[in-house]
Amino acid sequence: MKKIIFCMDFSRDSERALQYALSLAMEYNAELTTLHVLENVPATLDIQGETSRICQQLERPVPEDAKNWCKVKSEVRIGKPYEEINKFATETQADLVIMGVRGRNAIDLALFGSTTYRVIQLGPCPVLAVHI
Repeated sequence: MKKIIFCMDFSRDSERALQYALSLAMEYNAELTTLHVLENVPATLDIQGETSRICQQLERPVPEDAKNWCKVKSEVRIGKPYEEINKFATETQADLVIMGVRGRNAIDLALFGSTTYRVIQLGPCPVLAVHI
Protein backbone atom coordinates (compact mmCIF):
# COMPACT_ATOMS: atom_id res chain seq x y z
CA MET A 1 0.00 0.00 0.00
CA LYS A 2 1.39 3.34 -1.06
CA LYS A 3 -1.62 5.70 -0.96
CA ILE A 4 -4.39 5.71 1.62
CA ILE A 5 -7.33 8.12 1.79
CA PHE A 6 -9.03 8.71 5.10
CA CYS A 7 -12.46 10.37 4.86
CA MET A 8 -13.12 12.72 7.76
CA ASP A 9 -16.54 14.16 8.59
CA PHE A 10 -15.39 15.43 12.02
CA SER A 11 -17.71 13.10 13.92
CA ARG A 12 -16.44 11.12 16.90
CA ASP A 13 -16.70 8.01 14.72
CA SER A 14 -14.35 9.36 12.09
CA GLU A 15 -11.87 10.63 14.68
CA ARG A 16 -11.72 7.15 16.23
CA ALA A 17 -11.32 5.55 12.80
CA LEU A 18 -8.38 7.86 12.12
CA GLN A 19 -6.32 5.65 14.45
CA TYR A 20 -6.78 2.74 12.00
CA ALA A 21 -5.76 4.93 9.08
CA LEU A 22 -2.66 6.18 10.87
CA SER A 23 -1.69 2.69 11.96
CA LEU A 24 -1.89 1.32 8.41
CA ALA A 25 -0.12 4.33 6.89
CA MET A 26 2.72 4.07 9.39
CA GLU A 27 2.96 0.27 9.00
CA TYR A 28 3.36 0.57 5.23
CA ASN A 29 5.17 3.94 5.23
CA ALA A 30 2.35 5.09 2.94
CA GLU A 31 1.04 8.49 1.99
CA LEU A 32 -2.09 9.28 4.02
CA THR A 33 -4.49 11.93 2.74
CA THR A 34 -7.20 13.11 5.10
CA LEU A 35 -10.15 14.15 2.95
CA HIS A 36 -13.24 16.21 3.75
CA VAL A 37 -16.02 16.96 1.28
CA LEU A 38 -18.16 20.08 1.61
CA GLU A 39 -21.71 19.62 0.39
CA ASN A 40 -24.40 22.26 -0.23
CA VAL A 41 -21.99 25.17 -0.07
CA PRO A 42 -23.73 28.57 0.06
CA ALA A 43 -22.72 31.04 -2.65
CA THR A 44 -21.73 33.56 0.02
CA LEU A 45 -19.12 31.27 1.58
CA ASP A 46 -15.45 32.31 1.36
CA ILE A 47 -14.30 29.05 -0.26
CA GLN A 48 -10.58 29.73 0.07
CA GLY A 49 -10.86 30.72 3.74
CA GLU A 50 -13.12 27.78 4.57
CA THR A 51 -10.83 25.33 2.76
CA SER A 52 -7.83 26.63 4.71
CA ARG A 53 -9.72 26.35 8.01
CA ILE A 54 -10.83 22.79 7.26
CA CYS A 55 -7.31 21.73 6.24
CA GLN A 56 -6.11 22.89 9.66
CA GLN A 57 -8.92 20.89 11.30
CA LEU A 58 -7.93 17.81 9.27
CA GLU A 59 -4.31 18.09 10.42
CA ARG A 60 -5.04 18.79 14.10
CA PRO A 61 -5.75 15.19 15.27
CA VAL A 62 -2.68 13.75 13.51
CA PRO A 63 0.18 13.32 16.02
CA GLU A 64 3.45 14.98 15.04
CA ASP A 65 5.42 11.74 15.41
CA ALA A 66 3.18 10.02 12.82
CA LYS A 67 4.85 12.21 10.21
CA ASN A 68 8.13 10.41 10.94
CA TRP A 69 6.58 7.19 9.62
CA CYS A 70 4.33 8.34 6.81
CA LYS A 71 3.58 11.38 4.67
CA VAL A 72 0.34 13.08 5.74
CA LYS A 73 -1.59 15.49 3.51
CA SER A 74 -5.04 17.04 3.65
CA GLU A 75 -7.54 17.74 0.90
CA VAL A 76 -10.92 19.49 0.76
CA ARG A 77 -13.37 18.92 -2.08
CA ILE A 78 -16.79 20.38 -2.87
CA GLY A 79 -19.71 18.26 -4.10
CA LYS A 80 -21.55 15.06 -3.29
CA PRO A 81 -19.35 13.18 -0.81
CA TYR A 82 -19.40 9.75 -2.44
CA GLU A 83 -18.71 11.22 -5.90
CA GLU A 84 -15.82 13.36 -4.69
CA ILE A 85 -14.31 10.54 -2.63
CA ASN A 86 -14.42 8.17 -5.61
CA LYS A 87 -13.12 10.84 -7.98
CA PHE A 88 -10.21 11.68 -5.65
CA ALA A 89 -9.40 7.98 -5.16
CA THR A 90 -9.26 7.54 -8.95
CA GLU A 91 -7.18 10.69 -9.52
CA THR A 92 -4.61 9.74 -6.88
CA GLN A 93 -4.65 6.01 -7.70
CA ALA A 94 -5.37 5.25 -4.06
CA ASP A 95 -4.82 1.73 -2.76
CA LEU A 96 -7.35 2.02 0.07
CA VAL A 97 -10.12 4.32 1.33
CA ILE A 98 -10.87 4.29 5.06
CA MET A 99 -14.14 5.60 6.47
CA GLY A 100 -15.64 5.74 9.94
CA VAL A 101 -19.20 4.45 9.91
CA ARG A 102 -22.04 5.17 12.29
CA GLY A 103 -24.91 2.75 12.53
CA ARG A 104 -28.05 3.74 10.68
CA ASN A 105 -31.35 1.95 10.58
CA ALA A 106 -32.77 0.24 7.51
CA ILE A 107 -35.34 2.97 6.82
CA ASP A 108 -32.62 5.67 6.72
CA LEU A 109 -30.55 3.60 4.33
CA ALA A 110 -33.52 2.79 2.09
CA LEU A 111 -34.65 6.41 1.82
CA PHE A 112 -31.36 8.27 1.77
CA GLY A 113 -28.67 5.72 0.91
CA SER A 114 -25.25 5.74 2.45
CA THR A 115 -22.06 7.51 1.42
CA THR A 116 -20.05 4.51 2.61
CA TYR A 117 -22.21 2.09 0.64
CA ARG A 118 -21.80 4.14 -2.55
CA VAL A 119 -18.03 4.44 -2.09
CA ILE A 120 -17.80 0.66 -1.62
CA GLN A 121 -20.13 -0.02 -4.56
CA LEU A 122 -18.72 2.49 -7.07
CA GLY A 123 -15.17 3.17 -5.90
CA PRO A 124 -11.98 2.25 -7.72
CA CYS A 125 -10.25 0.56 -4.76
CA PRO A 126 -10.97 -1.39 -1.56
CA VAL A 127 -12.72 0.39 1.31
CA LEU A 128 -12.14 -0.23 5.01
CA ALA A 129 -15.35 0.76 6.79
CA VAL A 130 -14.58 1.10 10.50
CA HIS A 131 -17.72 0.69 12.58
CA ILE A 132 -17.14 2.25 15.96
